[in-house]
Amino acid sequence: MANFTTPEVISGMSMLVALCAVVVGPIVTFTVAKRQVISPIRQKWIDELRELMSQFLSESRKVIVLSEGCGLLNADKTDESAFQKLLYIEQKLGLMLNPNEEDHSELVKLVHAITEDVQHGGGNLIDFGNRLGEATTLCQKILKYEWERVKSGEI
Repeated sequence: MANFTTPEVISGMSMLVALCAVVVGPIVTFTVAKRQVISPIRQKWIDELRELMSQFLSESRKVIVLSEGCGLLNADKTDESAFQKLLYIEQKLGLMLNPNEEDHSELVKLVHAITEDVQHGGGNLIDFGNRLGEATTLCQKILKYEWERVKSGEI
Protein backbone atom coordinates (compact mmCIF):
# COMPACT_ATOMS: atom_id res chain seq x y z
CA MET A 1 0.00 0.00 0.00
CA ALA A 2 1.26 3.44 -0.90
CA ASN A 3 2.16 5.96 1.76
CA PHE A 4 0.57 9.34 1.16
CA THR A 5 1.77 12.45 2.89
CA THR A 6 -0.58 15.08 4.20
CA PRO A 7 0.21 17.57 1.41
CA GLU A 8 -0.53 14.86 -1.21
CA VAL A 9 -3.86 13.97 0.44
CA ILE A 10 -4.84 17.63 0.68
CA SER A 11 -3.85 18.20 -2.92
CA GLY A 12 -5.84 15.14 -4.08
CA MET A 13 -8.89 16.17 -2.07
CA SER A 14 -8.67 19.69 -3.50
CA MET A 15 -8.66 18.30 -7.04
CA LEU A 16 -11.63 16.06 -6.22
CA VAL A 17 -13.61 18.98 -4.77
CA ALA A 18 -12.74 21.14 -7.79
CA LEU A 19 -13.86 18.38 -10.16
CA CYS A 20 -17.16 18.00 -8.29
CA ALA A 21 -17.70 21.75 -8.43
CA VAL A 22 -17.07 21.79 -12.18
CA VAL A 23 -19.47 18.90 -12.81
CA VAL A 24 -22.16 19.29 -10.14
CA GLY A 25 -22.27 23.10 -10.03
CA PRO A 26 -23.60 23.62 -13.57
CA ILE A 27 -26.14 20.82 -13.14
CA VAL A 28 -27.54 22.41 -9.99
CA THR A 29 -27.48 25.87 -11.58
CA PHE A 30 -29.28 24.61 -14.70
CA THR A 31 -31.98 22.86 -12.64
CA VAL A 32 -32.63 25.92 -10.48
CA ALA A 33 -32.66 28.26 -13.49
CA LYS A 34 -35.06 25.99 -15.36
CA ARG A 35 -37.46 25.97 -12.40
CA GLN A 36 -37.25 29.75 -12.16
CA VAL A 37 -38.24 30.01 -15.83
CA ILE A 38 -40.89 27.27 -15.95
CA SER A 39 -42.77 28.12 -12.73
CA PRO A 40 -43.82 31.64 -13.80
CA ILE A 41 -44.88 30.33 -17.21
CA ARG A 42 -46.95 27.59 -15.58
CA GLN A 43 -48.46 30.14 -13.17
CA LYS A 44 -49.42 32.36 -16.10
CA TRP A 45 -51.05 29.33 -17.78
CA ILE A 46 -53.02 28.60 -14.59
CA ASP A 47 -54.21 32.21 -14.39
CA GLU A 48 -55.23 32.24 -18.06
CA LEU A 49 -57.10 28.92 -17.76
CA ARG A 50 -58.95 30.21 -14.70
CA GLU A 51 -59.88 33.43 -16.51
CA LEU A 52 -61.02 31.66 -19.69
CA MET A 53 -63.15 29.13 -17.81
CA SER A 54 -64.72 31.91 -15.75
CA GLN A 55 -65.59 33.77 -18.94
CA PHE A 56 -66.86 30.62 -20.64
CA LEU A 57 -69.09 29.58 -17.75
CA SER A 58 -70.52 33.05 -17.20
CA GLU A 59 -71.11 33.62 -20.94
CA SER A 60 -72.78 30.21 -21.18
CA ARG A 61 -75.21 31.16 -18.47
CA LYS A 62 -75.80 34.56 -20.03
CA VAL A 63 -76.66 33.41 -23.57
CA ILE A 64 -79.14 30.75 -22.52
CA VAL A 65 -82.71 31.81 -22.99
CA LEU A 66 -85.51 29.73 -21.57
CA SER A 67 -88.19 28.73 -24.00
CA GLU A 68 -91.58 29.74 -22.85
CA GLY A 69 -92.52 27.85 -19.73
CA CYS A 70 -90.99 24.44 -20.43
CA GLY A 71 -87.43 24.93 -19.16
CA LEU A 72 -85.71 23.92 -22.38
CA LEU A 73 -82.76 25.71 -23.84
CA ASN A 74 -83.83 27.79 -26.79
CA ALA A 75 -81.41 28.37 -29.66
CA ASP A 76 -83.82 30.61 -31.59
CA LYS A 77 -83.19 33.56 -29.26
CA THR A 78 -79.44 33.12 -28.71
CA ASP A 79 -77.39 36.31 -28.96
CA GLU A 80 -75.13 35.68 -31.96
CA SER A 81 -72.21 37.86 -30.81
CA ALA A 82 -72.23 36.24 -27.36
CA PHE A 83 -72.30 32.81 -29.00
CA GLN A 84 -69.33 33.76 -31.19
CA LYS A 85 -67.44 34.70 -28.03
CA LEU A 86 -68.26 31.27 -26.58
CA LEU A 87 -66.91 29.59 -29.71
CA TYR A 88 -63.71 31.61 -29.49
CA ILE A 89 -63.21 30.71 -25.82
CA GLU A 90 -63.97 27.04 -26.55
CA GLN A 91 -61.29 26.97 -29.24
CA LYS A 92 -58.74 28.74 -27.08
CA LEU A 93 -59.38 26.33 -24.21
CA GLY A 94 -58.96 23.42 -26.62
CA LEU A 95 -55.57 24.75 -27.64
CA MET A 96 -54.46 25.37 -24.04
CA LEU A 97 -55.31 21.94 -22.70
CA ASN A 98 -53.29 18.78 -23.23
CA PRO A 99 -55.26 16.11 -25.14
CA ASN A 100 -52.98 13.43 -23.66
CA GLU A 101 -54.13 14.15 -20.11
CA GLU A 102 -57.46 12.56 -19.20
CA ASP A 103 -58.83 15.47 -17.13
CA HIS A 104 -57.88 17.98 -19.82
CA SER A 105 -59.52 15.89 -22.53
CA GLU A 106 -62.67 15.50 -20.45
CA LEU A 107 -62.84 19.25 -19.85
CA VAL A 108 -62.59 19.91 -23.59
CA LYS A 109 -65.50 17.49 -24.15
CA LEU A 110 -67.61 19.17 -21.47
CA VAL A 111 -66.91 22.63 -22.86
CA HIS A 112 -67.88 21.41 -26.33
CA ALA A 113 -71.11 19.84 -24.99
CA ILE A 114 -72.02 23.11 -23.29
CA THR A 115 -71.38 25.05 -26.49
CA GLU A 116 -73.53 22.55 -28.41
CA ASP A 117 -76.33 22.99 -25.87
CA VAL A 118 -76.18 26.75 -26.32
CA GLN A 119 -76.07 26.51 -30.11
CA HIS A 120 -78.74 23.88 -30.68
CA GLY A 121 -80.93 24.41 -27.65
CA GLY A 122 -80.75 20.73 -26.81
CA GLY A 123 -81.39 19.23 -23.44
CA ASN A 124 -83.10 20.72 -20.46
CA LEU A 125 -81.98 23.33 -18.01
CA ILE A 126 -81.17 20.81 -15.26
CA ASP A 127 -78.84 18.80 -17.53
CA PHE A 128 -77.25 22.02 -18.72
CA GLY A 129 -76.70 23.18 -15.14
CA ASN A 130 -75.18 19.80 -14.27
CA ARG A 131 -72.73 20.10 -17.18
CA LEU A 132 -71.73 23.58 -16.01
CA GLY A 133 -71.15 22.17 -12.51
CA GLU A 134 -69.09 19.26 -13.86
CA ALA A 135 -66.96 21.64 -15.92
CA THR A 136 -66.39 23.85 -12.89
CA THR A 137 -65.40 20.92 -10.66
CA LEU A 138 -63.10 19.42 -13.29
CA CYS A 139 -61.41 22.75 -13.94
CA GLN A 140 -60.87 23.23 -10.20
CA LYS A 141 -59.23 19.79 -10.08
CA ILE A 142 -56.90 20.66 -12.98
CA LEU A 143 -56.03 24.04 -11.46
CA LYS A 144 -55.30 22.46 -8.07
CA TYR A 145 -53.02 19.85 -9.63
CA GLU A 146 -51.13 22.45 -11.64
CA TRP A 147 -50.83 24.75 -8.62
CA GLU A 148 -49.30 21.89 -6.62
CA ARG A 149 -46.77 21.42 -9.44
CA VAL A 150 -45.86 25.12 -9.29
CA LYS A 151 -45.50 25.06 -5.50
CA SER A 152 -43.28 22.00 -5.55
CA GLY A 153 -41.12 23.43 -8.33
CA GLU A 154 -41.86 20.43 -10.54
CA ILE A 155 -40.63 20.87 -14.07
